[in-house]
Amino acid sequence: MLFLKNELDNANKKRNPYINSEGQRELRKSIIAFIDILGFKDIVRKAKNEDKSQEVFLNFHQALYSWHKREEEFYNTEFNMPFIGGKKDRYKTRIFTDCILIGCPINESGRSCNFIEGRNEFVNMLSTIYLLQMEMVNQGYFVRGAIAVDELYMDEVIIYGNGAIEAYEAETKQAKYPRIILTQSANSFLEGVNKGFEDQRRDNFISKFFYKDCDGQLFVSYLESIKIGENDFEFVAELEKHKEIIESKLAEHQGNAHFLEKYLWVAKYHNDFCNQPPRYIDYRIDLTEYQMRPI
Repeated sequence: MLFLKNELDNANKKRNPYINSEGQRELRKSIIAFIDILGFKDIVRKAKNEDKSQEVFLNFHQALYSWHKREEEFYNTEFNMPFIGGKKDRYKTRIFTDCILIGCPINESGRSCNFIEGRNEFVNMLSTIYLLQMEMVNQGYFVRGAIAVDELYMDEVIIYGNGAIEAYEAETKQAKYPRIILTQSANSFLEGVNKGFEDQRRDNFISKFFYKDCDGQLFVSYLESIKIGENDFEFVAELEKHKEIIESKLAEHQGNAHFLEKYLWVAKYHNDFCNQPPRYIDYRIDLTEYQMRPI
């Protein structure tokens, strides 16, 4: 058993992108996402009181497993590459109850004149996030979070770095709704990536990942993930499922202003997405009863 544990520890070290080829631990400039599941503590407590803890646990586990499988399929299809390439993972993830932290180190050198520092890692992180967000929603879990770009170190024991602190504080104080926003450092980083596209006169495909909210916050538009592929039937089916899940949440929390405003925000995001070309107006959510009106 001790031999197997040592072998597993060695394998984890070899794959950990925060441990260099000499086996030394390194703080690395990274793209960091801190994500929190909306109302998860209440879900767990309610499950305990109703003797449904095992059922809820398996549902939550399935949501994370489905995300992993969907992302694996996405990378095999979209980029024609394996989910884990070479000796190092692309990113590292830690999950504690309702908190998810993802760290993706940035490679700071390139082999060609078309290299834009952090572009590939940023795309990888955004793809990872919106696939995670969509799968969680499909299982009834809405999330909020923040993305930062700064130093980070992660292994099986410790998470350390200013980037993790910045992402956590932004999720706590600024995200507010079920959205994953960009912090100041991530916004600055995105500006650099955008300038790289502009200088090279290349199409900026990163913009498809974002919506700009009424408060000026950029957030990840996770519904873009259902556009992957060319099957319009599957797209419509996922859009309709998203609509039904939100409507059920609105009905469930109709008397709870704290949660209701969050699901109303999601409903408005859903409707805005449906309004984009080619426009899926039939799948909009009717919010008439939630509008202000005289008695």
